[in-house]
Amino acid sequence: MDYQQSVEYLNSFINHEKEMNFTSSDMQLDRVKQLLNKLDNPQDKFKSIHIAGTKGKGSTCAFIFNILKEAGYKAGLYTSPHLIDFKERIKISYVDAMEETRERLIEQDEVIALVEQIKPYAETIPGLTFFEIYTVLAFMFFAQQKIEIAVLETGLGGRLDATNVVKPLICGFVAISLDHTQILGDSIEKIAREKAGIIKKDTLVVTVTQLPQAWLEIERACKENNAKLYQIGKDFLYDVVGNNLDGSIFDFTGKDIDYPGLHISLVGQFQVVNAALALGVIHLLRFYEIVISSIAIRRGLETTHWPGRMQLVHKNPFLVFDGAQNTASAQVLRAAVNMIFIPKKSILVFGVSRDKDVKGMIQYLGRQQNMIILTQSQNPRAMDVDELENILAPFKRIIKKTHTVQEAISMAFENSTSKDDLILVTGSLYVVGEAFTALKTINFPKY
Repeated sequence: MDYQQSVEYLNSFINHEKEMNFTSSDMQLDRVKQLLNKLDNPQDKFKSIHIAGTKGKGSTCAFIFNILKEAGYKAGLYTSPHLIDFKERIKISYVDAMEETRERLIEQDEVIALVEQIKPYAETIPGLTFFEIYTVLAFMFFAQQKIEIAVLETGLGGRLDATNVVKPLICGFVAISLDHTQILGDSIEKIAREKAGIIKKDTLVVTVTQLPQAWLEIERACKENNAKLYQIGKDFLYDVVGNNLDGSIFDFTGKDIDYPGLHISLVGQFQVVNAALALGVIHLLRFYEIVISSIAIRRGLETTHWPGRMQLVHKNPFLVFDGAQNTASAQVLRAAVNMIFIPKKSILVFGVSRDKDVKGMIQYLGRQQNMIILTQSQNPRAMDVDELENILAPFKRIIKKTHTVQEAISMAFENSTSKDDLILVTGSLYVVGEAFTALKTINFPKY
């Protein structure tokens, strides 16, 4: 089996990231457990940290992983979805022969070997999905690489998510808001209950400030599982000192800890909240005799990169990519943009999946735009631009339609007239991923 055959095999499994007609009943954790059991339960061979919530999971995981890397730990990172290549979802850190900390993605030959190991067992379990089998592949890779600790992002929800087979040292929760309501439930309470399903017996839990309904569900799950609960904003405090195109500077304090003047390179004040959650997790590792130095913390935060999230990819004019895909994240993105940019002209490149609250998102993203360019990704879940145009008709803005992300990016630059303009590409990580690919063919203006 070569690499292309391995990819085709993985892609032969049903992929809920590319289709709409599924519900929570299609998520069966027993399938994952069966497959892992046949493969000698690799998930039990390393420690883990599990992160759930709605918006900011990936950034938080990236911060934690990078701090562990800078501390010299052999760590693993598993996130989803990817932007361009599915190998982006699986990463490990290591110390090279020169005692320098490094990181790398899973490689093609490793994917081939793991698929060959998994295939005979996977074919005995009907109904496996792409995410389930790829999660198992990640756990096998981590075990074979003898990592010490894995940082895991839940894919969808938590209780029935394929990652929810580990017993983590610590569970972390980013802000919970309405998303995937047709699968997880139509209220904050129901969604939070699903996400709180990752909490295990006698673990440590840390959460950012939550809506009351979400907080009650997390608190309830902690009580049921004898899990100790900590809160950012109460047990751990942060204070933003500065925020600009170079990132943010903030102070972080808690019992017996004081880190003044921490710097993150990720743009947007909302990333400080994610960094604070990551620091809360890092601090709680002390209860497991894993103590991270202040040098590793500072270096880890400062060197964390997380593509496609409030990312400035070009100047003159400003081109920003962000994967905001629901109303809450659109609101946060709008606030971050307003805090940093004062554009002469603002152009929005916008494409979404069919299950998203377009009206809710556009009320934050559309009102300050001089022009909105609608587009759609190649993902089958993408909303057709004609349907999107009908929804946006009441918003009195100049609206143009394109059928590819590349066309939309080109049109945005063609309509830019000043180095101080802002082009914001958002609505979907699938759109952002295709936008990165489109950059290779764009003729950037010279002002």
